[in-house]
This record gives sequence, structure tokens and C-alpha cells, in this order.
Amino acid sequence: MKIHNHLPLLIECLTRWEACPSEKVFNQEYAEPLKASTKHFFDDYHEVLTDLDWNAYRNHALKLDPVFEEEQFRKNLDLVENLFGFKLDGEAFLLGTFLYMDGFARFDRGEHQVFLGVDESHHDRSYLDILTTHELTHVARESRPEVWTGFGLDPKMKRADFLESQPVIEHLMGEGFSCAISEILIPAQSPWKYVYQTEESLKNVYERALEIDRRIHREIPKPDGDYGSFYGIRPTFAHYVWAWQWVKHLLKNVESDPRKLVSICSKGLMDDALKFSLKSVN
Repeated sequence: MKIHNHLPLLIECLTRWEACPSEKVFNQEYAEPLKASTKHFFDDYHEVLTDLDWNAYRNHALKLDPVFEEEQFRKNLDLVENLFGFKLDGEAFLLGTFLYMDGFARFDRGEHQVFLGVDESHHDRSYLDILTTHELTHVARESRPEVWTGFGLDPKMKRADFLESQPVIEHLMGEGFSCAISEILIPAQSPWKYVYQTEESLKNVYERALEIDRRIHREIPKPDGDYGSFYGIRPTFAHYVWAWQWVKHLLKNVESDPRKLVSICSKGLMDDALKFSLKSVN
């Protein structure tokens, strides 16, 4: 995986920008130099900066060490590659996103780009490590041709087709697997961290488990199921909790080897998913 470490530019700019820069300065000194690498990521982005408590953000971000952050990313990359037994292709971008985005993996035509907003307020180091291993696990699974050919989908599909055609069951499998693997690789953290919850919101998810079970079970079998509707369940990312617990169940009862599960098409796991209940976990 090719790593683009753009944190030195962030530090260089923040050292000069004692106050929030104008749109012109931001574009000239930050957005434009990154364009060859990040394309249109920072187009029309300046408004994000104006919403910040600039002094608090700047003081936090200037403590970042670009060398350390790249070393830490490489350690997490090694963890994922060693677990699955293969090298990951694609690109990773270590960025300053001004608290707008913490991370995501972008799949297009069988290739991946992982964007990490390293300047995010992560509270402690473990959150960024969990996030990194989560996104890299997406790269590992989505790059396995078997995951897609089992559905009759092209492993080299365009991103628009990926977003439109991804079956509900595979969305759940992908997110749950990434949550479960991050727990394996970054162990002994508070459970809510692995599913992007707080202690209170995770408790709320379990309290609403029966409702969440019904919503997910209703959508899974639909040929045109809308996994995007799950993001409307409250608290946000509640369906990640369901998917995380389901994949943990799979690892315990169906296939205990992550090296095998990473490539298994989730189409064959649909019956198991329909029987699984989050309500039974707690």
C-alpha cells in the first residue's frame, strides 16, 4: 500500500496560520498543493475551517508528529496484513481535515483509497488505531473477488455500482467484520469504541435491540434492500453494533479463522443472519 503523508504540510500551514486563514490563503497554501494527490477532496472546503474554535484546534493539531503518525499507520497495516496473510494494495492518505472527517475507505474499480483525518479529536490514541484497522479491514475484504462474484457482481465495478449494488447482507458483513477485526487487533479497549458509540449510546442500542433486529431482518432478504436506511436508526451506527455482534457470532460458531472468513461471500450467510438476534446478546 502506498502511503501519502500530508501531515508535514498541515503543520507547516498551521505554524503560519495563527488565525483562521482566508479562503484564498487556504486554497493557495493547502488545498492546491494537495490537489495532485487528493484530487477534489478540498474543493469548496474553507467553510469547514470557519466553524472551528480555531485556537483550540490549532493548539491540538500542532502537537501531531507526522513521522510518528506514519510509523503508527505502518504498524497497524502490518497487523492487518499479518492477520490475513496477504499484502494490501491501494493508497492511504494521512491528512489534516480540520475535524470534518476521521476516516473512510473508498472502493472504485477494485482499488482502494483510505483517507484518515489524523487531526481529528480522537480523545486517546486507541481510537485512531481502531479506526485505521477498521478501514484497512474493508480494504482486505472488498479486494477479495469471491466476496462479489458470489453475488454475480464484478470485483472491478465502478464506485457508483458498488454503492448502488452492494447487497444489504454484505454491507452488514463488511461493517461487522471490520469492527470485529479491529477488536481482535486492538484489544482490551472499551467495547463502544469498536462500534463508534459512547458508553451511554451503546447501552441505548442494546435497550432497543428488538426494534433493531426487526428493522435489519426486514431489509436483509429484499433484492433491492436499502442498507442506507440503517443510518436512520438511532443512535447513529446502531446497525454497526448488530453487525459486530453477528460477525463475532460467526467467528465463534461458523468460521473461526479470519483468513477464511475474509473471503467468504455473505450470500451464503443470509439464513444465519436472519436467525441472529441482537436481543439475545444481552
